[in-house]
Amino acid sequence: MSRGRDLLAVLRRNRRFFGGALVLSAALHAALFAWLVTRREVEEERVVARFEFEDEEAPYHIPAPRLVREFAFRKQAVPEGAPVVRPRSDRTETVVRGGLSRGAVTASVEWTRSAAGADFVLPAGTGAGGGALVGIPRFEQVAMASLKEPEKRIDMETEFLDLAALDIGKVKSLVIQDPTDKRNITGFIYLGLAWGTILEPSRKRSMIQLARWINDHTRIEAKVDDQMYLDSQDLFKAPFVYITTDRAFELTEHEASSLARYLRNGGFVVADNDLPQMQHGPAEASLRQMFRHALGRDARFERIPDSHPIYHVFFDLGGPPPGGEVGVGATENQAGRRASHWLEGIYLDGRLVAVYSDKGYGAFWERENENEPHVKLGINLVVFALTQRGSIAQQQIDFYNQ
Repeated sequence: MSRGRDLLAVLRRNRRFFGGALVLSAALHAALFAWLVTRREVEEERVVARFEFEDEEAPYHIPAPRLVREFAFRKQAVPEGAPVVRPRSDRTETVVRGGLSRGAVTASVEWTRSAAGADFVLPAGTGAGGGALVGIPRFEQVAMASLKEPEKRIDMETEFLDLAALDIGKVKSLVIQDPTDKRNITGFIYLGLAWGTILEPSRKRSMIQLARWINDHTRIEAKVDDQMYLDSQDLFKAPFVYITTDRAFELTEHEASSLARYLRNGGFVVADNDLPQMQHGPAEASLRQMFRHALGRDARFERIPDSHPIYHVFFDLGGPPPGGEVGVGATENQAGRRASHWLEGIYLDGRLVAVYSDKGYGAFWERENENEPHVKLGINLVVFALTQRGSIAQQQIDFYNQ
C-alpha cells in the first residue's frame, strides 16, 4: 500500500512538468507551421513577380505585318479629258499614252488600238488643236513561227539516241528499223513467257535461248522478263508473249478478260503446242479454247500464207519449218497425226494478234544445233511483233516521236 501511495505522489509532482512540456511542444509545432506557410507565400509571390517581369520584356515579340508599298490596282481608270475617236468595233480597245512633237509644240497624246487599226488624238488645251485627228497608223499582222512545230517529229536515227539508255523499266521494248534495210534494226525487248493459275509453261528455257539467238544475230538487245502472269498489269507492257504447254489447262475469267484486252490493245501472242505428235491432244484443245474464251466470236483461226511478213521481216523463209510433228521419234502419221505445213493466225481489225503453232518450236529453240530454220522463224516472229503497225512497240515509238 505504501508503494502505491508513493507512485501516486510521484505522478502528482510530475503532472506540472508534463503539462508544460506539452504546451511547449504545441507552441513549437505552431511556430514551425506558421514559418512554412509564410515561406510558401513568399515563394509564390516571387514566381508571380518573375512571370510578370518576363511577360513585359518578352524577347520574341513578332511585329504585325505591314505593307512595303501601297496597294494599287494594275489597271487604273483613264482620266477624263479630250474626246477620243474610236473606230466602230465590238472588240475591247486598249488606250495607250505617248508623246507627240509638232514644231515647237510638244503634247501628250492618246490613241486607241483595235482590230480596225489605231487613231491618234490630241487633248484639249495643248495649242495644237484639241481633239484633232493627227494620224492613223496602220498595223501589219506577222505570223510568228514556233521554235518547236508539231510536225517536227523526233528522228531517233538522225539524233543518235542511245535506246539502251531508255531501258529504265518503264517500257518493255523500243526499236528503230531502217526503212531501206530490214536487217538494220536496233533497240531492246523483254520477252514474256506466260503463266496462269493452271497454265504452266512446258519449255521454261525456250525464251532464254531465243533471247540468246536474237542477241547473236541482230542488234536488238533481248532479255527475258520475269514470270509473266496473264492477269498481271505487266502483261500490257510486253510486246511479245510466248504460251506453250503439253497438257490441258483452263483460264480463269480474270485471265481471259486480261488476255482479250492485251490482244485488242497492241499485244502479240505466239501459242505453241508442245505435244505436236498427238492429233487433237489436250494441249492443242486447251490452246484453241483459250483464244475462244478470251475473244469469243473474234477467235477465228486463219491460215497464214507463206508470203506473210512473219516469214520475210528479217530472214527470208519459204514458210514454216517442220516441227516436232515429224521430228526425231515421231512418224508422219503417229496416232493419226499428219504434218501441218502452215501456221494459223487470229486477226483483229486487220492486225495479226496471235500465231498458233502445232510445231513445238520451243524444243528447237532450246537446242544448240540442227535448229537454224526454227531460230530464224523465232527471230522473225519477235521482229514482226516489234515492227507491226499498232503494236505495243510501235505505240512506244509514236509516244517518243510526239
